[in-house]
Amino acid sequence: MRYVLDTCVFNWLLSERIELSHLPSDGEFVATHVQRDELDRTPCETRRASLLGCFTEVVEEHVFTESAVVGVSKVGLCKLSDGQLYSSIRHALDSLNKSKSNNANDALIAEVAIVNGWTLITADRDLAQIAVEHEALVHLLRA
Repeated sequence: MRYVLDTCVFNWLLSERIELSHLPSDGEFVATHVQRDELDRTPCETRRASLLGCFTEVVEEHVFTESAVVGVSKVGLCKLSDGQLYSSIRHALDSLNKSKSNNANDALIAEVAIVNGWTLITADRDLAQIAVEHEALVHLLRA
């Protein structure tokens, strides 16, 4: 079993809202460059270093995003797709939460879980709702 970790998981681990033992232990944790890039944009240098340390400790494999999105995706770390699933997820997120700035990132993360049949772990209720509507397996964290 593989679990795709949403970026918020690392913040929750670092803030001790959850412990690593609260996450499933029957598989491996994966992430894309999207989660790493979001952590890299943490303004506080000390917190950013701690988050990246947590990311390195927890993530067992880095996987490609299933779609390429201009302004988000990195060449060599994404796949090309017809964009239909990504667009559907993104549109649903935009409609639900008034086009939050990280919806493109969240749509890419959810798409990886859906396409591969992996479980998305997140604390983001909007993302969880839309991912489930798109037939994702979701583990919603609650502190």
